[in-house]
Amino acid sequence: MTVKPETRLWKSLKKCLKDGEGYLVSRLESYATPGFPDCLVFHKDTGFFTIELKIIQPNNKVRFSVFQKAWNVIHYIHGAPVYILIGGLGKAHVKLFQGASIKDLGQKTVDQVPGLYEGRLADLDLVKLLNSQTPESCA
Repeated sequence: MTVKPETRLWKSLKKCLKDGEGYLVSRLESYATPGFPDCLVFHKDTGFFTIELKIIQPNNKVRFSVFQKAWNVIHYIHGAPVYILIGGLGKAHVKLFQGASIKDLGQKTVDQVPGLYEGRLADLDLVKLLNSQTPESCA
């Protein structure tokens, strides 16, 4: 059976966010709430946050449903910690964005949108990164 690229990204993320390091990670498939992100994550130092997983398309863009766009924007506006993790960049690299970036990511290439982190998934320190963030407005 062929594993979808997004499923591979999920498995890699789960492997990086080990329970022994204080992470509780759940993959969600919600048919009751369209647009709900793929992952719900908890860490004692950051609390809960969500991550939408996406794989880059051949045109260097990412596709989102209208429900995903709405969910990320409204939760970001209200101060919820929502993030988008894009994989498939090669060499096990990913790029992490705040949820408010979903508007730009839907219109521009991934390279044109500033992210919070770009590099190897194994080197991503979410606790340090998220604790260093200050909320900004979503225009």
